[in-house]
Amino acid sequence: MEYALIGDSCYIHKYVTMWEKGVKVVCLRIPLKYPYSFDQTTKRLRYFSKSSYLEKDGTFYRAMRLKTRTIVVGISYIPMYSALEIQVDQPLSSLEELELLEIVKRVWSTEIDLTPFYNHLEDKVLRPIVLARQGLHLILDPDIYECFIKTIIGQQLQTSFAAKLEQRLIELVGDQIDYHGDTFWVFPTAEQIAKLTYEDLQKLQYSRRKAEYIIDISRLIVNGRLDLNNLWDKSNEEVMELLLPLRGVGRWTIECILLFGLGRSDLLPAADIGLRNAVKMAYGLEKQPTENDIRKLGAAWAPYESYVTFYLWDYITQNKK
Repeated sequence: MEYALIGDSCYIHKYVTMWEKGVKVVCLRIPLKYPYSFDQTTKRLRYFSKSSYLEKDGTFYRAMRLKTRTIVVGISYIPMYSALEIQVDQPLSSLEELELLEIVKRVWSTEIDLTPFYNHLEDKVLRPIVLARQGLHLILDPDIYECFIKTIIGQQLQTSFAAKLEQRLIELVGDQIDYHGDTFWVFPTAEQIAKLTYEDLQKLQYSRRKAEYIIDISRLIVNGRLDLNNLWDKSNEEVMELLLPLRGVGRWTIECILLFGLGRSDLLPAADIGLRNAVKMAYGLEKQPTENDIRKLGAAWAPYESYVTFYLWDYITQNKK
């Protein structure tokens, strides 16, 4: 057994085990120190991320791109250790291990302590809705570009059709990995999408405008005119100012990037129809609240607007079933 100290306080237990088929597996464990429900957190993966994750016996597999290569990882929950376990069926260098751990910690929000959010929320209507979902964390996209393109695809479309368009794009230009009898598709890079023509996407039932938005933004990145890595150090307002001038990018698109790409906790997408419908349902309102109504109500949620929004999205999704 080996132990590695990651950062200042996060100890990772690493060991090698065997699968039934005799394949050696490197396992890395990330302790979960705060209220964290694996079941609550993975609900959206089961319903909305079928092109990214494959679930088998409680383990969620997906392809993840490292700097050196792309690998398939399995992520599961180990109740005995209250930890996430990352499974990889091939040797990793020390640098690759560190990179993978940092990606998983960010994507799965393992460093986020939700206790201050729960203690802060005093709204008598929202509190039972939130506490019924205690431990529900955001799962982010692995990189901002993937989040950006997925969000543009999903603009003004039903979730099911957007997922079909996303999968068609991935299968058109994305790489694939065969992993123990399953095929995993890797979300395309900006370079791969930039080489497409608008007609290539129109053949997949993309509208002409949406095809232009996706390809043109990818070409901006490839040509060095747009660097999404610069967004990490910018405020929400600065991200808005940088991205709003781009064709096909509106406030809702940027809010999704801030939430699911950058993991910002203080985001209030007041114009979002899903949020407004959820508020209407939760509060028993006769009419859908306006954007201004949501902003007034959401002032009391600061600085955890993102989490209230996310929990309300989950609330309305569950009540629609």
